[in-house]
Amino acid sequence: MSCDLIDAGKMLPYPEALKIVLANVQTVGTEVLSLADAQGSFLAEPANALHHSPRFEQSAMDGYAVLMADVQAAGEDQPVTLDLVGELPAGDQSLLTLKGGQTIKVFTGSRLPAGTEAVVMKEFVTLQGDQAAVAWAVQEGDHIRRVGEEFQRGNEILPVGTRVTPPVVGMLAFLGRKSIAVGRRPSATVITMGDELVGAGEKPGPGQIHDSNGPAMIAALRALGLVEVHHARVPDDPAVLREAMAKGLANTDVLITVGGASVGDYDYVHECRTALNVRDLFAKVAIKPGKPNLFGLGPDGTPVFGLPGNPVSALVSYHQLVKPALLRMMGGPLPNTHLVPVKMNRAIGQKKGRLNWLRGILRFDRSAKSALTADPVSGQGSHMLSGLALADALLEIPADSTGAEAGETVLAVPLNWYD
Repeated sequence: MSCDLIDAGKMLPYPEALKIVLANVQTVGTEVLSLADAQGSFLAEPANALHHSPRFEQSAMDGYAVLMADVQAAGEDQPVTLDLVGELPAGDQSLLTLKGGQTIKVFTGSRLPAGTEAVVMKEFVTLQGDQAAVAWAVQEGDHIRRVGEEFQRGNEILPVGTRVTPPVVGMLAFLGRKSIAVGRRPSATVITMGDELVGAGEKPGPGQIHDSNGPAMIAALRALGLVEVHHARVPDDPAVLREAMAKGLANTDVLITVGGASVGDYDYVHECRTALNVRDLFAKVAIKPGKPNLFGLGPDGTPVFGLPGNPVSALVSYHQLVKPALLRMMGGPLPNTHLVPVKMNRAIGQKKGRLNWLRGILRFDRSAKSALTADPVSGQGSHMLSGLALADALLEIPADSTGAEAGETVLAVPLNWYD
């Protein structure tokens, strides 16, 4: 089947294309992982407190436990002397009771003696043998961590969908968890194609270039937390491409082809998708870079993305269309879609018709009314990967605009490859 007979369909606005993608992907199941292996996943079950935090009244400082009646008149010029009757290091299981006229030395995290009403920091106490001179009038409750003031037994601490980050691992460990149920990270196959491509480290022949799309796409998937990622680089041969696509459909949860998505004489992705019974839901998106963008479902519902071959187009399309789908498949929330208003530092023009994501660098200008400003990078061509490599944001120029003037405010999409 010749690809020039394929009806690529209408060009969809980006929000509509994203809506279609998200409506047609779902989580790929759950698994129980140790805390050491769970980082980067999303919780598939809530983490509830099995105990209060703090579990017992404890000291927030190194100091001395006191009763208010003993120290309310204390001051720098009028210290109060108390009997030092012991100490409670953190972790000590002794059950001591504080009585009038006494003080007990405590440490950060120490379980407080029964009856303690305040803790005086050690800087305001002078020791003379078993006597402690307190030179500070503390307030009741000073430097005491109350039982359950952070949370109480049964409280939901971490909801479903929480990303497992280092603080989340620490929180789970604090709750006594050794393992946790998380959304399974989907497996993925990436196929790059073209007779002109050679691998990294290989010497390109006349008319050849190094394949940047394969390594970049693998890096993007791994940055998002995927573990099982397969890459195949194939020549401009529809039979080889079809075989690689069939293998990806059979063995992984998502298939991503990069290149061959347009209507050139050597663009075979359309016909291979048809031969493999992929049901296409759209084939063009009104964005720049990235107009030729394919999305469909394999016979068993596997999401199949066909990204454009220019490296900037491929990665921007991944960031804006594929990454949200993967996050949903992992059981996570949608990426932060909050757009940041920024002031353009220089003018840039465009033709109307497609939402244009300029690659830019955000800067903080404390003296400006709009604290964030943006400099478009110099390389804006869809083949100019150097510009995207330096950029930290996509600057949105609406489809019905002819560009933006210097000083004009536009909306920016922060580039985040990890969340």
